Amino acid sequence: MAAGDVITIQEDNIARKGVYFDGTDDYTLVDAHAVARVAANDTVGTYSAWIYLGESPSGNVNILSAGDNNSATEYLSWYINSARLLYFKVQQGGGERWKIHSTSDTVPVRTWTHVTIVQNGTSPQLYINGNLVSKTVDSSTDITDWYDELTGCDKFAIGVLESNNTHTQDFTGAIGQVKYWNKALTDAEVLADYKGEALSDDGTYLQLNLTMEDDGITDSGLGADNGTLTGHAHYGGYISSRSMALERNCTGHAAEFIYSFQDGDKQSTIIKRGD
Repeated sequence: MAAGDVITIQEDNIARKGVYFDGTDDYTLVDAHAVARVAANDTVGTYSAWIYLGESPSGNVNILSAGDNNSATEYLSWYINSARLLYFKVQQGGGERWKIHSTSDTVPVRTWTHVTIVQNGTSPQLYINGNLVSKTVDSSTDITDWYDELTGCDKFAIGVLESNNTHTQDFTGAIGQVKYWNKALTDAEVLADYKGEALSDDGTYLQLNLTMEDDGITDSGLGADNGTLTGHAHYGGYISSRSMALERNCTGHAAEFIYSFQDGDKQSTIIKRGD
């Protein structure tokens, strides 16, 4: 856009709190979480998160990962592939211990979506928006592996694959309220979490809970493992399709004119570039 140009944005204004990631070396580090889970020797566990996929990926993009700062052979990775299928993989001892993916259910673009992975010690399960989805098992050398086998993991990142002191498979969009329980949630508990309901035993099992209430990095879980924002990653407060479009198109110049109004079920915004 040049000075005097006008752009009109008409997007949904359904918002959730989260952290922005621009897809280029942006991530949140919560290393203490990985260290604590390895020390606890977790054999089961559950991660959940709200994610906003900003664009259809051309390759794998990571929601979160735990890795070894000194090795590329040991990590867990929760990611979305180019077909927008949801994957989870555990790598250990130089090979895949197990990998699963959603068979047909996909993660939509530019829509807040709740995702869950449950390692129950028998057969890991994937959920989208509180519903158990059909999965395909790609590899199952030891499908029960969890933090009890990832003894070298000392890094934990949201928005990238963290492995061997490198950061790849960058996520573009926003991620909010990442949680981890050191137990396997039931179907009913996954649905309750999706609905925003606290679980009756959160005081015993909810180890990580980045609530997004204040800054996107404060952990209200039992571990109190606060994170740090890296690169251009930043807390966005309430994020929606409209706020994402504003993020892409506003320059922040004092001379810029921005006018917003409700247009049916959409929020419309007119931007006129200033100097």
